[in-house]
Amino acid sequence: MEENKEILALLKKIDRTNRIRVVTNIILCVLILAAVVSCVSVFVSVRRLMPQVNGILEQLQTILGNLEQTTRSLAQVDLSGMMSNMDDLAVYAQESLSATMGKLESLDLETLNRAIADLAQIIEPLAKLVRRFG
Repeated sequence: MEENKEILALLKKIDRTNRIRVVTNIILCVLILAAVVSCVSVFVSVRRLMPQVNGILEQLQTILGNLEQTTRSLAQVDLSGMMSNMDDLAVYAQESLSATMGKLESLDLETLNRAIADLAQIIEPLAKLVRRFG
């Protein structure tokens, strides 16, 4: 009888272990199925996004090409020559301004004011005459 109890206890343990294995295998299958579904959905998402990614990559290549062309153009610019030209232009402007100031200083403003006053005196009667007929 004692042997039967031991065998019965062992059979119960084996049965419980088998049930745990079945539940574990079910959980494992569900997890594997979830992983497969996740992989498929990631693949589908990546497949949908590929045209957009390709478009962005083409735009980046265009931008890089423009950037390289701009860099080459900037490398060819003669900055020292441009600075020299700017200096020459500033010197020319200063010389022209000095010459103009010299001419303005040599101008006799008193004589100019008298001439303007004389002209105004001459034109005033003429303007009155024109207003009478106009």
